[in-house]
Amino acid sequence: MKKITKRISVAFILIFLLVALIYVCNITNLPSNVILFEGETLKLNTIFGIDIETEFTSNPNIEKIENNEIVTVAANLENTEEIECTGTINLSVKLLGTKVKEINVNIIENTEVVPVGGVIGVKLYTNGVLVVGMSEISGSDSNNYKPYEGSGIEEGDVIVEINEQEITCTNELTREINESKGNDMEVKYIRNRRSIDFNN
Repeated sequence: MKKITKRISVAFILIFLLVALIYVCNITNLPSNVILFEGETLKLNTIFGIDIETEFTSNPNIEKIENNEIVTVAANLENTEEIECTGTINLSVKLLGTKVKEINVNIIENTEVVPVGGVIGVKLYTNGVLVVGMSEISGSDSNNYKPYEGSGIEEGDVIVEINEQEITCTNELTREINESKGNDMEVKYIRNRRSIDFNN
């Protein structure tokens, strides 16, 4: 009889610990701080015994809609363009009537980001080296040179070979140019899917 009672006690303790773990995990998984844009919704999944109530709202146009075990925070508006629905709403997470967590929701104004300005530091990966600019190079003698001058190379061309060595990146291109030590090079490049060779 004692063995049966002991087994039942152990089973009850294990079940209690499992249920407690499920509740702890559910509460822990709820966020503490949330940022939403106007018109967005936040759905918080809870389990039986956990209630989420509104403690404070800075704007009456923000509401908390309860639907069984799902709480939705949204703008209480049909036309969000006419009335401002930004602000904060503080939600209280309660387990069997006792507050165990607070969720702060900030609803911010919808903003549109328009990229402007110049592109800086963009690296393009191609089969070869894509020519994206035609600038002068300052030599060790402090003079400026145009190594592409007379080569026919234009922006948009892809250099694929120098002296029959395949070029896959700018480092390989630089190495081949430095190793030429000013001597003529055989350069192969592609323009409009057509391969062009020149010797310069």
